[in-house]
This record gives sequence, structure tokens and C-alpha cells, in this order.
Amino acid sequence: MTILKRGLIVSCQATPEEPMHGSEIMARMAVAAQMGGAVGVRVNTYDDLCAVRNAVSIPILGIIKHKFPGYWPYMTPILSDVDLVVKSGAEIVCIDGTDLPHPEGNDIDKYVKMIREKYPRMEICCDVATLSQGIHAASLGVDYVATTLYGYTPDTIDTNSPVINELREPNIDLVEQLAKHIDVPIIAEGRYWDEINAIKGMKAGAYAVTIGAGITRPQIITKKIVDAINNEFHL
Repeated sequence: MTILKRGLIVSCQATPEEPMHGSEIMARMAVAAQMGGAVGVRVNTYDDLCAVRNAVSIPILGIIKHKFPGYWPYMTPILSDVDLVVKSGAEIVCIDGTDLPHPEGNDIDKYVKMIREKYPRMEICCDVATLSQGIHAASLGVDYVATTLYGYTPDTIDTNSPVINELREPNIDLVEQLAKHIDVPIIAEGRYWDEINAIKGMKAGAYAVTIGAGITRPQIITKKIVDAINNEFHL
């Protein structure tokens, strides 16, 4: 039995260059998500995690985005990052579940084992990009598998599309294929912009759906609407 209920997860994240950046703002975003009925929030950085924990009672999926030179994985990639997620009070830690080389000489097998040994009560969500990665992550006994990284890893990104990554179509087929092969709860994440895509993801077999840009990044919401107007009226 997992701590997370079925439904909508809202990703409350903003990078330093974004207008909504700031722990207090992210905490208010999380409160709004809870008021709207979200079953959880996904939050990055220790400061934001602490602020959100003080503001909401729903489960938090915590990540620490930490880039290491020479390594692609950046979703809570080392154990000291997991320590910060646990310290913040988040119930679920999200980690890179790809087969790409991890920092500190770890691979996903070793890393999951390390987390389980140190924090046996902490739930683990593996962010993956492909079916094989999801199947492997599930075999390690993680609590959730999320499709977060499809379209972002070197082998799945589309460098030719004129559309920004956040506004491209989600990979519903990946969710459907994962549902046929694993029993671990699947979180459909990655460009699930609105309720239409969220419903498609859950019908395909997702346990929950995460929406970020479509709710908490107003500059991208605005761009989506402006682009639609411009295309329709050739502005």
C-alpha cells in the first residue's frame, strides 16, 4: 500500500530565471494545488521542500536537481541529496531511474539498495524515459515508476521539433506499455498539460498523473495561448 492516492499530482517548481521562482511562491502554489484536490505535489530544492512541507498536508514527492560534470542523471543523483529530501519531511523521493551512468560510481541497482538500507520507510519513485528502464526499475522493488524523463534523455529527445519541450504531446503509449509489463503504480508525467491528457494517461494505466507547466508555470501557459491565437489569425 503506497502513501499516494490515485489522482493528480501538481509539480510546483520554478528555476531561478523564472518569474515564479521562490520558496514562498512555491509554497502558495502547493496550497492552491491542495485546495484544488491534488493528491500530492512534486517539489525541487531543499528550501522549497521545507516551505511546502510547512504549508500542506498532502504527500510531497521530493527531488534535488543536482548536475555533475560528465553525468546526465540529475534527479536526486547522490545519497546526500536523498538525505535532504528526507530531512525536509517529504514522504517520497524521486530519483533518476535511467540506465545512464550515475555519479559516485553507482548504478540504479546499487542506488536503490543504498536508499532502502538507509531509509527503509521512505517511498521511492524512479523517473524513467523508456519501457526497458521502467521494467528494470520495477524489478528493484521501487514504489512508483514515472515517465518523467521521456523526451529529455539523449536517446529520447527530439532536437528537430520547433515546439518547446513542455508543449509537446505526452507519450501515452509508454504508459500503456508499462501498464502491461509492471505491477508497480505508474505515474504519467511529462507534458501532461491538461485534464484531457491526464484522463488519457489514467485510461492507459497510470495510477496518477503529474501536471507542472499547465498549472504552475504561467509564462508557458501564456505562450501556449498566444501561439494558438497567432496561428489561428496569422499574427
